[in-house]
Amino acid sequence: MLRVGFIGFGTRASSFFENNMEPLNVCTLAAVCDPKADEIRKKWDEKYPDCHWYSDAEEMLNKESLDGVYVGTRCNLHTKYAMLVAKYDIPMFLEKPVAVNEEEIALLESIPHMDQKTVVSFPLRLAQLVTTVKDYIDRGMIGTLSQVQAYNNVHYGRIYYHGWYRDESITGGLFLQKATHDLDYINYVLGMDPVSLCAMETKSIFKGSKPAGVACKDCKEYYTCTESPYNVALYDPKRVIDDAHCCFATDTGNHDSATVMMQYANGVHAVYSQNFVARKGAGKRGARFIGYKGTIEFDFNSKTVTFFDHTSDRVDRISVMSSGGHSGGDNALATNFIDIMTKRDVSHSPLSQGVQSARLCLAAKRSAKTNTFIKL
Repeated sequence: MLRVGFIGFGTRASSFFENNMEPLNVCTLAAVCDPKADEIRKKWDEKYPDCHWYSDAEEMLNKESLDGVYVGTRCNLHTKYAMLVAKYDIPMFLEKPVAVNEEEIALLESIPHMDQKTVVSFPLRLAQLVTTVKDYIDRGMIGTLSQVQAYNNVHYGRIYYHGWYRDESITGGLFLQKATHDLDYINYVLGMDPVSLCAMETKSIFKGSKPAGVACKDCKEYYTCTESPYNVALYDPKRVIDDAHCCFATDTGNHDSATVMMQYANGVHAVYSQNFVARKGAGKRGARFIGYKGTIEFDFNSKTVTFFDHTSDRVDRISVMSSGGHSGGDNALATNFIDIMTKRDVSHSPLSQGVQSARLCLAAKRSAKTNTFIKL
């Protein structure tokens, strides 16, 4: 059995192991380092009695013989622990964003030996919907590409204003939280990186004059505010956030919506927009790739790929009923990580692509603040 260690064992990391790695019957949870180790081990001791628990990552890496390490901390610690794992030259699964500033990008670029033995958590590039679109394009079905139109209307967007995601010093902002996925799969499908970009953002909804740090439960408008847990529980009960803080306070970070436009060396340009105000059925994520011979698009919500032939009445509609998180992308990442640990393959989502996506998101953030085009 492959011995896997975790640095950070929160909701995403623990569910990824339970739902995507453990069912393959080749991995065991060997060790976990988490600042809340004493607290969370009570939840897992019965299921993983042989797991060793640590509060110091270097101590874990020194004492344990591990085949792979999953870095699942909060965003501003990803680079720190990626550099630590690199020192031990162990295959790594690294959550996105891989970096939240330029200094961290420079650090990650100093460990090229980790590129092909790191799986960056970019499940969308390996989701079958996306790989189906890439196959059509690679086979020349849409001809010469003209434009890409991509979108992400996040129906659960309130989590970015009520909880810890509102703190941009931890997350780096919503370009790095959301756009990082979409910009990555666009580049993956096209097989190239952009040469310039520009971006803009809007914050017109989730802002206000409420005191910094105020919790919803302590607010006088708890029963009347549409964003309070009380009212959210009435019309969207799955989206209630425990210990929610006011999303109309002076310390609420993150934009409401944003758009990035990227240009490639061959003249093609891609437009990507994200929105965190849309709710319920308005949620939608996907992209359209327009070429001379045809157009192909995919939609994560309907799980469909549609190809339109520009020279006939032919329309292909393909249903892709992938199981697992991120439309099957999580399963693909888990399998790839195992193949790297067993030395049967290299990364399909390498560290260099995580760095590239982070660089694009930081450029978009800078462009939106300065109202300028950024050459890459």
